[in-house]
Amino acid sequence: MPLLEMSDVTFTYRGAPEPSLRNVTLNIEIGDVVGLAGASGAGKTTLCLTMAGLVPHSTGGDLDGTVRLGGRDTEAGHLGDYLCPVDSDRALVAMTFQDPESQVIGMSVEEDLAFGMENLGLSRDVMRERLDWVLDFVGLADLRRTFPFALSGGQKQRVAIAAALVMQPRLLILDEPTSELDPQSRAEIYDLIHQMSQRLELAVVVVDHSLEDLATTANRLLVLDRGALVCQGGPDEVLRQIPLLQQVGIRPPDVAVIGAACIEAGLVEPAVGTLSDETRLVDALRTLP
Repeated sequence: MPLLEMSDVTFTYRGAPEPSLRNVTLNIEIGDVVGLAGASGAGKTTLCLTMAGLVPHSTGGDLDGTVRLGGRDTEAGHLGDYLCPVDSDRALVAMTFQDPESQVIGMSVEEDLAFGMENLGLSRDVMRERLDWVLDFVGLADLRRTFPFALSGGQKQRVAIAAALVMQPRLLILDEPTSELDPQSRAEIYDLIHQMSQRLELAVVVVDHSLEDLATTANRLLVLDRGALVCQGGPDEVLRQIPLLQQVGIRPPDVAVIGAACIEAGLVEPAVGTLSDETRLVDALRTLP
């Protein structure tokens, strides 16, 4: 059974003239790293909120179709069943939002991380063990007693991710985790996402306007346009749809544009990795006579 199942999901906010999601169908499994891209207003955050069970419980509105998370119908159950299930020491889902400061509730990093574990009802020993582990994992062990608002943008984003990870969620949703970061901090966050996918037993959904980092990190890409899922598949499969990506307001990575042109001209074979991996494209071109 997939971890997340969405079947023909349409959602309209209360009072909105048209749906924010239209007939979305998708499955996500443990181990997946799913990149979600789309222009502003495409419905990316609404889709994330729906995956997390926050739609329609926290937002209101009309939800048609079925969303099942961990085998549970998100609309039929209580929100706490997904965020802090009473029969488990793990959350089914955890989500970080675009502004990490909006999620800070503690006077120190470790206090901020402890809040979610307290809601899970964990013992102090387990909380200390998880706290030590997650701070080391995200590289914030030396800043555990620091006031969160004194941290850099990249460090605040790490705190937000750590606060989600300490819940040991089966599904982790990161809504534009690098939107306000400089290039170095952005690279560090994507490296952290890669580590999570390699070392932890969970599924990750990452939202970004740019396909460049998503294509090299995710094993699946979803493209959303005006609430509809217009394209999904492996990175190379999606990056071949250059006219479609441009039509929906997404700038394809340069390597994909060049790679597609080389494939069309018969210079390289349409091998997996050519359109999403600059090194492979360069290596393929070097073999030309």
